Amino acid sequence: MNYDVHMISSPVCDAWIAGVNDPDVEYCYGGTRMVPSWASNNDAEEDLVRLMFEESHLKNRMINRALEADLLEDLAHELPKGYLRSRVGGGRCIMRPRNEELDRILRNPAHPDFGPLIAEVFREIGELLNRKGGRIKLTPDFGRFAGLADELATFTPHVLGVRCNAGGCGGKASYTVTGIVSALEVLGLVEDTASRITLVGSAGALGVGVLEYFQQHWFKDIAICDLSYDDGSTDLPDGALLKLASQHGRFTNECLQRGGTLIFTTWGEELENSDIDAIPPGSQMILAHNLSIPPGDTGRVLMRQIANRGIFALPGQVLTLGGALTSRLEWFWRQNYPNADFTGKKKLAHLIADRVVAFLVEQIEEVARVRNLTPFEAMWAYAEEG
Repeated sequence: MNYDVHMISSPVCDAWIAGVNDPDVEYCYGGTRMVPSWASNNDAEEDLVRLMFEESHLKNRMINRALEADLLEDLAHELPKGYLRSRVGGGRCIMRPRNEELDRILRNPAHPDFGPLIAEVFREIGELLNRKGGRIKLTPDFGRFAGLADELATFTPHVLGVRCNAGGCGGKASYTVTGIVSALEVLGLVEDTASRITLVGSAGALGVGVLEYFQQHWFKDIAICDLSYDDGSTDLPDGALLKLASQHGRFTNECLQRGGTLIFTTWGEELENSDIDAIPPGSQMILAHNLSIPPGDTGRVLMRQIANRGIFALPGQVLTLGGALTSRLEWFWRQNYPNADFTGKKKLAHLIADRVVAFLVEQIEEVARVRNLTPFEAMWAYAEEG
């Protein structure tokens, strides 16, 4: 599929913004990610295209199929006009600070220079989104900075995830966690509170929410792992939890060897650099993060190797689409009810995330069973038929 890429440059950073060129979609949507200042143009554009197609577009294609089904018909009277059976494509933004000092500042919202610098960047991005007439919409959600949607919204209406009293859904993390939990419930992985649970990335926005679920339901055997525990930037959470060692860019054998239900809410690209032979047969891997599996043949081969060892592995795109799903609800809500507070619709948004992820996991399981595919292969087959 063709796509359009637009580049902007400012004294603060360069940014690449892209959307698929598909006349059948109403707009293109995706998040943002910041790459290091030393990343090359080629590296930045490769990340842009991969995240746009492998994450944003794939998630939106699955959402498109789910919204064409009848699973939300009983909620139609509560939904804004245009949401049901809407079609959205993938988009993405990659930002690269101009130098190491700017990189350091833009990763620290507490820095006194952060506000003026990010405003300068967002002014340029907002002007581009406006020139494109809303064809591309973004959520500036790199790292843990979900509140930046409100900053970008001062320059363009084509931003999603703004605060609820301005008509937005707020940060996407809670809706994504709802989807992850829904998948765990459909798969029957949370029925026994004595089951072994390992959470990798447990200090991140998603990891905190998933850990809270297990603690609130009194699971007895929880292990946690996060880079920020080891570098001292995050305190260990309360509770009788086993802390495991972390390692940048890969999952440690200490985590993988526990088996049971392994839930990953990390940065991405760790699995392909990990020792899959350390995972006990019969384990369940919930890869609830972007870039969870390599693209193309590399990913298919890796997932087949894992499946052949008797390990179930569910890829991140179907697990983490709750945020994109709710951002779509926000857009149609804002079009139908300008400036109306979204707070009263949050419960509805969580219900939709729960139903849609459950539906899609069931569909993917069925395709995998009937066609003898891995969940990764089945997910792609399902999306491509929509």
